[in-house]
Amino acid sequence: MAYVTLLSTDNYLEGVLVLNESLRLCKSQYRLYVLVSSKVTSAVHDTLEKAGIRKINTESIDLPEEIRLANSRSDYHRHWAGVFDKLLVFSLCQFQKIVYLDSDILVIKNIDQLFEKPHMSAVNADSYPGNETCLDLNAGVMVIEPEPNLTGRLIALLPEAFEQEKQWRMAAGRPISMGVQSVINMFWREWTTKSELHLDRKYNVIVNYLHYFKRGLDYRWRGPDGIHALHFIGEVKPWMFTGVNFLRRVAWLLIRRQMSELVAFTAYVAVLRSARRHLRKIRSG
Repeated sequence: MAYVTLLSTDNYLEGVLVLNESLRLCKSQYRLYVLVSSKVTSAVHDTLEKAGIRKINTESIDLPEEIRLANSRSDYHRHWAGVFDKLLVFSLCQFQKIVYLDSDILVIKNIDQLFEKPHMSAVNADSYPGNETCLDLNAGVMVIEPEPNLTGRLIALLPEAFEQEKQWRMAAGRPISMGVQSVINMFWREWTTKSELHLDRKYNVIVNYLHYFKRGLDYRWRGPDGIHALHFIGEVKPWMFTGVNFLRRVAWLLIRRQMSELVAFTAYVAVLRSARRHLRKIRSG
């Protein structure tokens, strides 16, 4: 059993380092493995090895051209270029069970208890003010029992899932694009009706809506029922803020009195600095 994340481009390296460091700081008993795309450079491979993160090298999924072009033209979804490689984790049969974590997640409390949950346990983390009717699973945190042919069956659904997503977005007046989550939800159509697979949202709290979790749903930082993992969705990630941009981000959150989001952002930066120190120590040793 293992935690698994995905690294499809060099840009997400520091996200993987932070995820690994956060699991270490939370004293997890399970190792993090990273599924590394063929598009990742040798320098990044070297950094992962020096950080002691175990790699699983893989070729990227050959995405249909229509989907690739639609996402590349979408202002909001351009960073989804390599996200479909996530489908490869479903057939990592060297593991009996996987807890998959997106590389933009920060674990703040031990989550090893997820390995006791059944296959396809996940969080409905997309329900927030204005989107309460969404009942689909969020693919950022998933408990998976791999099967040999499961990835192939998911890939085969890509054209159908894209056509469905295209029709829905056109009807809603939205730009055409699609993420991997749409494919996963199409394959497990009955997930919404299986309450035994619905994890508490504390395992996948979207930082953009943290004020809603804390004020509207009464989530807390402390205690066994407190927030366990923070999910930093969006194109710009916390490790991408440096120097003046970092100060501007902090000022922006202060001006808007988004104190919970500020706490989450500064917590991420603290673990990022810890991960960088840990890596420098390894390199110098």
